[in-house]
Amino acid sequence: MRSMLFCLLFILIGLIFQSQIQAAELELVSGKKLDGTLIEIRQNQLTMQMKTGRETVAAADTIRVYLDHHRLPWKKTGMLRLANHDQILGDLVRSEEEYLLIKMNTLPGQPEWRVPLETVTAAFFDWPASRFTRTELLTKIDLQKQNDDLFFLKNGDHLQGEFISFNEKTFRFDSSAGETSVPRGGIQCFCFNPELVNFPQPDQLRYVLTLTNGTRVTISELAVSQEHVAAKTLFGASLTCPISMVETITPKGGKVIPLSDVNPASYQFTPYLSRKWDWQRNRNVLRGPLVTEGTEYFSGLGMHSASELRYQLDGKYSGFQTLVGLDEATTGRGDVDVLILVDQRVVFQKSLSEEQRRMVEVPRIDMTGAQELILKVEFGKNADMDDHVNWLRPVLLRSE
Repeated sequence: MRSMLFCLLFILIGLIFQSQIQAAELELVSGKKLDGTLIEIRQNQLTMQMKTGRETVAAADTIRVYLDHHRLPWKKTGMLRLANHDQILGDLVRSEEEYLLIKMNTLPGQPEWRVPLETVTAAFFDWPASRFTRTELLTKIDLQKQNDDLFFLKNGDHLQGEFISFNEKTFRFDSSAGETSVPRGGIQCFCFNPELVNFPQPDQLRYVLTLTNGTRVTISELAVSQEHVAAKTLFGASLTCPISMVETITPKGGKVIPLSDVNPASYQFTPYLSRKWDWQRNRNVLRGPLVTEGTEYFSGLGMHSASELRYQLDGKYSGFQTLVGLDEATTGRGDVDVLILVDQRVVFQKSLSEEQRRMVEVPRIDMTGAQELILKVEFGKNADMDDHVNWLRPVLLRSE
């Protein structure tokens, strides 16, 4: 009887311990995947604990790390959108001289972040829970051709001028009518003159952290243990949070080059009737977030039928990999053929339709010595209706 109780106690302790382990999958440039527990990140070295023992790999050789942490329930909050495609979710507190202050409401002990104005493209006092509404807001902002700052009111109007400041009660700006003060509660969002936005990116190794509250931020310094993350953002703010707040860790500046960071040599679009669609970087063709099978991706390309993007490679890369699927914004009629060509040779072809609404993982493509990469989207059986295609996490892998 005692031995049976001991065994049950041993099993129970084991289950409790197992539930505390931070399950992770680490994907390497070599194609190898490590499954286990992320033990630490220190001095740009990542250590994983697996059943077979520990293994340490260089961050420069790592494509990304997936942590088995689920997105937090929606909480009313604001959002800052930065020029490098980062986004910070939190309460917009106030402005101070050349900074906007934001506080993450999911991390009560975290100090306010001072974000330089010159790095911000847009600020939202109330970032909507609905992806459809978010897309509408982002599209509205992007379609504005401005040489001024723009201020969007909750009643649907917008004003333009030069941002001055805001606090918990008032929002101030300068316009042709002079300095104006309006209640902060009447402002939905505002965006800055793009000619004044400047956020240069370093060449050295850095990381993009995606947090469970929806924040995506680029980190210049990172240290991770089994329980905690200590980091510094590119604009100098410190982040301290439990590892359970992190969804993905993506090194940048190593051997992995996101295709969305590469300028294409050319873009060709063939309209079915008359409407023209542009390709989009790190968002779908509607200028909203890249969402396929309910998952949002921060890195990728949005395309529409019929179009193609060409990239000049000059033999610099050893491989290419991507996911591809229809965007969630389609309404049931999307149907396309997607193709990948390397040096004019078709290496991947797949039909995507609403009948088989799923994401496809493209087998890794050998790019040794390749001079050109083409991503192509062709018309399917429903002409061009809802042909919103997302290339998700497309990356080029540098040659050794």
